[in-house]
Amino acid sequence: MPAGAGAARPAGLRALTAGFTAGVIAVHLLPALPAFPVLAALAGAGLAPWLLPRRAAEPWRTVWAATVLGVLFTTLRAGSLLDQRWPAARTGEDAWVEGRVASLPDASGTGESRSLRFVLEPVAQGLPHRIRVAWYRTDAAVQGGECRRLLLRLRTPHGSLNPGGFDYEGWLARSGVGAVGTVRDAAPCERAAPLSLAALRQRVVNHLRGALGERAGAAMIAALTVGDTSAFTDADWDAFRATGTSHLVAISGFNIALMAGVAFFLGRWTWSVWPPLLHWLPAQRAALWVSGAAAGVYALLAGFEPPVQRAVLMLWILLAAAWTHRLAQASQVLALAWLACLLLDPLAITAPGLWLSFGAVAAIFYVSLGRSARPGFWHGALWLQLLIAVALAPLTLFFFQGASWVAPLVNVAAVPLFAVLTPWAAGALALEWIWPAAGTPLLQGAGWTAELFTAGLHRAALLPQLWLPAAPGWTSLLAATFGVMLLFAPRGVPLRPLGLLCFLPLAMAPPIAPRGGFEVTALDVGQGLAVVVRTAHHALVYDAGPAFADGFDAGESVVAPWLLRAGLRRVDALLLSHGDNDHAGGVPALRRVIAIDREIGTERGAPCRDGLRWEWDGVRFATLHPDATAQGDNDRSCVLRVDGAFSVLLPGDIEAQAEQRLLRDHPAELRADVLVAPHHGSRTSSTPAFVAAVHPSRVLHAAGWRNHFRHPRPEVVARYGAIGAEQFVTGTSGALSLWRDARGTLRAEEYRKVGAKFWNAAPGD
Repeated sequence: MPAGAGAARPAGLRALTAGFTAGVIAVHLLPALPAFPVLAALAGAGLAPWLLPRRAAEPWRTVWAATVLGVLFTTLRAGSLLDQRWPAARTGEDAWVEGRVASLPDASGTGESRSLRFVLEPVAQGLPHRIRVAWYRTDAAVQGGECRRLLLRLRTPHGSLNPGGFDYEGWLARSGVGAVGTVRDAAPCERAAPLSLAALRQRVVNHLRGALGERAGAAMIAALTVGDTSAFTDADWDAFRATGTSHLVAISGFNIALMAGVAFFLGRWTWSVWPPLLHWLPAQRAALWVSGAAAGVYALLAGFEPPVQRAVLMLWILLAAAWTHRLAQASQVLALAWLACLLLDPLAITAPGLWLSFGAVAAIFYVSLGRSARPGFWHGALWLQLLIAVALAPLTLFFFQGASWVAPLVNVAAVPLFAVLTPWAAGALALEWIWPAAGTPLLQGAGWTAELFTAGLHRAALLPQLWLPAAPGWTSLLAATFGVMLLFAPRGVPLRPLGLLCFLPLAMAPPIAPRGGFEVTALDVGQGLAVVVRTAHHALVYDAGPAFADGFDAGESVVAPWLLRAGLRRVDALLLSHGDNDHAGGVPALRRVIAIDREIGTERGAPCRDGLRWEWDGVRFATLHPDATAQGDNDRSCVLRVDGAFSVLLPGDIEAQAEQRLLRDHPAELRADVLVAPHHGSRTSSTPAFVAAVHPSRVLHAAGWRNHFRHPRPEVVARYGAIGAEQFVTGTSGALSLWRDARGTLRAEEYRKVGAKFWNAAPGD
């Protein structure tokens, strides 16, 4: 036997990458970062296997060490981000902050309602490295890269927290933002800002606006050249989402690869023009350098934000593999690129773009390497587009709770168009700077083409039922991934059509049954209200939270994702207490995603009135208010009582006058185990007589974290405390679910306690 034939082989790159990834994921599953003693013990455990004989310990000891390294590295990086956060105890403090505008400002609204949002990088020590600034009702002309001195009301990162909902705090953490601030005043800056990437991008945007004006295509050209998407409207984003083209208009791996591909062919052709250069370096290898450099420059113009950083890093590694003739080792190349991305930013493991980018590249490698027969160009391009659409469908459903069925068809036409339009716009912009007489017509032609394309997307978005809502779990995701591999396996692999069956769990996942057969969940929608009542086979939504012009829509970001995560694509009833934005703003977005069988209190449904009664699965529903005498918008709120394993009273925003009417007309129906405090805990509600009549054991205050109304008011909290009620505030507890367990105990679950991760604020902070 040759020497060493019986020795264990060391772990390969793929195994080490898998181990490191497992360590990164493990930290992201924790509610808090491991303490130093735990890390020290873990480091010792990681080194311990190296004390064993090599033959006994290989290859698993190196994989274990990589896993431990993933935990330690992620904890170190995450800890440094959390350490520079603005303290929760100092939330609400005002401070003068001087710094550089590090992003292109995003403006919304017009006139007196105009607002700006941008990232400020302070120059002073003791402040977070990046602050996300909101400047409301301003006509200031903020420019990227300029110096600004602002009086900011600073807050620690904090957002609504719900199962399946958008995690604002996690997004801020991945972006390196340590505080959010609202402008209270401004003063001249004491220093001039040095030339920066943000300033360069701002100059390009200003130049584009001067050349193209306010035409619709200008927004698309700005997005494709410098990654400025601020000019897109909500209607634009709705159209991109409905047609599955968002990945084309926001600079990502597709755009980076596209520019690198154009640069490769141009570099190869240019290098071949002068034959002496070919003796020094073959044109194909020189073109690899040109494409890598072009991708880097394009990434810088796009702002070099984390998603772009990951895309260009992956491309550079792929180019390095091509240089060393190792592209055939696809899994090794992808493993190295994945490892490099996590080393660059371990928090990127939670970013959908990371998984989608690598999923697309892996799919391309899967169908293009090791196949004996290669299709023609157009056939191959169409087949590849279909593959990517099918391969990424499970991930799209998992991350975005839905997918567009028309996306593959639209992208068949859109991808070739963008393959021309993106380099066309970038080249025309560069030429316009050098030779305006030639560049301006080309740039305007690109704008006109982009305008036609955008208009076409808006028309396509009008097709009915484009968006297919779903929120599959891990098991469904893994089954669908296996189905993709089977469907697109090489010819000769048996049972390939059976891969279609693996997609069935994505569409046939049954709803998650409510705990105890009857469950009530008050969602965390900030300063607003949204409650979901579920029986064994039915669901009712009471209010849908607020929607604001600056982008937050509780119906889209909170209520619909929660319902989809519970396996509900349809609800039996939507009951709207009244028309105030903090209760009704999310209704339109909710309708776009979730089918609603019956509406009460909305402009489409029957009016709410005293006396409506129905029963689902043994749970009784009754409306107790309003009657014809109700005055004022708040006092006309629809009051709903629900009786099942426990009783719940949902009074909307009623105030003292409506409470008196309920005490007079429905005194026997007010007593309830659970009460959603009227009007978010306002001092104009929860009168002593009403509190005594309801006498709840649990009180839910639907109020935003540290809201400027100071809801719930201290005197109201004291009033409920005097009767011994346990109180919760959705803004500090996150989504709150109540049900009665098998022992008959009324249980309350705060999502900020059971579902929070290390980047989320602790309950009560």
